[in-house]
Amino acid sequence: MQNESPTKATELMQKAVPMMLKLDVAPTPYNYGIWYEYVSNRNQKLNQIMDGTLRKLGHLPGFLARELFHEFLLPEEFQQGNGQKEKLANIVDQAATSSKAMGKGLDELNLVLTKSRKILNRADKAEHIDNVINYLEKGALAATHKANQFNQSLDQVHSELAKLKAELDDMKKQNDVDELTQLVNQKGFERRLYEWLPQAEDDISIILLDIDNLATINKQFGKRAGTALIRYIAEIIKSLAVEKSVLARFEGGTYGILLNEATLDFTHRLAELLRLQISEQKIRYKQSKVHMPQVTVSIGIATLLGQEGPEDFLKRARKNLLRAKQSGKNCTSDR
Repeated sequence: MQNESPTKATELMQKAVPMMLKLDVAPTPYNYGIWYEYVSNRNQKLNQIMDGTLRKLGHLPGFLARELFHEFLLPEEFQQGNGQKEKLANIVDQAATSSKAMGKGLDELNLVLTKSRKILNRADKAEHIDNVINYLEKGALAATHKANQFNQSLDQVHSELAKLKAELDDMKKQNDVDELTQLVNQKGFERRLYEWLPQAEDDISIILLDIDNLATINKQFGKRAGTALIRYIAEIIKSLAVEKSVLARFEGGTYGILLNEATLDFTHRLAELLRLQISEQKIRYKQSKVHMPQVTVSIGIATLLGQEGPEDFLKRARKNLLRAKQSGKNCTSDR
């Protein structure tokens, strides 16, 4: 459930609740969240699954609602524990309870209006009309009371969601950082790639670089030397300070640079600059005071092609990195 304005959220709830009542759907956190998202029409895949299930079965089984909730609505960070999942469940429970009360209030108001129409059709005296007015007034006051309670509950839900979202943002930042280099990790790199791609034209590029012969360096100088080298290369990458970029370490001695609004020509020049800068370093391992042999990197680059998806885009960059390795290392490949 996204952070809509109270007016928008109320509108969606008033659509979701009658549908749930009509299909006799229990107001559980999972059902409430799924139907709220369904009436928003913002997730085409979710709506297709639900529409197909309703056509075949006439209802949405509870186990499926739970699975859909986890797949489409529950962020990965919430699934990792730390109390976030429980907090979210409590918020949805609270919203479900208040929406059920609101639905009941609407049903009662509709009953009042239906009876009032019937009485008015037979009314032939002033006192009859006066009775209808009093009856409607009481019904409207009762509905207003429930609506006020609902809005208060909705305000509380939004407040709690805002706090939870802030916690989630902090958690994302922590989860997306590589502890060894303080660069973004592969997960954070891919997350940003998914965020940028929908609005991108052919101006997003990926640079993947890998330290050549890292296993040999670890064997000759020890793993601590290899770890120190990984940090050192990370500092060189940081020093580039390229705007609109994401700098990441994947695994071992592999790094990724995601560039927004970058042509293939610019990406190639940047990759070559980085490769030459690393190859020119005179690196001495401080523990042994011994200079390492020339340290080099192999680089694969790719620029987005048309409607290419993130997996294929990243896979093409990986293939180019492998091609650079197979071409003798210490080189750059873009095809």
